[in-house]
Amino acid sequence: MATRKTVKKTAAKKPVAKKSAVKSVKSVKAAANNSVAHKVVLAGLGAAERAQGEAMKVYGIIARETERLTELTTEAAQTLAKKANVFVKEGQKIQSEVQAAAEAKAREVAKEVKAFAMKQEKSLKKNVTGTVNSTAANAKEGITRLEHVFEARVAKTLNTFGIPSSQNVRELQARMADLQKALNQLNKRGARA
Repeated sequence: MATRKTVKKTAAKKPVAKKSAVKSVKSVKAAANNSVAHKVVLAGLGAAERAQGEAMKVYGIIARETERLTELTTEAAQTLAKKANVFVKEGQKIQSEVQAAAEAKAREVAKEVKAFAMKQEKSLKKNVTGTVNSTAANAKEGITRLEHVFEARVAKTLNTFGIPSSQNVRELQARMADLQKALNQLNKRGARA
């Protein structure tokens, strides 16, 4: 501001100098403006450079974190693959054990079923044999009854015609045998006397 007052006083005293003073004020103003603009530009450049530096730092941090995350992801994938292989092997082992246990149980059940079938077969044979024997005995008894009935009817029919029955013939034979014995004894006594 002091420069402006000086320039105004000088311009008032000398009219020719007025033109040069105006030029000089303009040049001072321009220089001052240039100086301020220059400072603003420099400040802007400094700020831009600083912002670029900060951005580069942030970008570096992001790049490092990204790289670290990639490494962690890769490690996690490898660990997961190893664990998956372990789980697959464990699953196969469990499947083999379960299959072996199931086969053993199936063999055991098959043996039990076979033993049960044999027991039932023996029981069935015994029942069938008992039933057959009982039926045979009943049939023999029935045949015997039928024979007696037949003999009785035949004897009755023969008796009707005056023919002795087999019973009568047997009784007659027994009597004849008794008489023959008695006769033989009498003959022996008579021969001694």
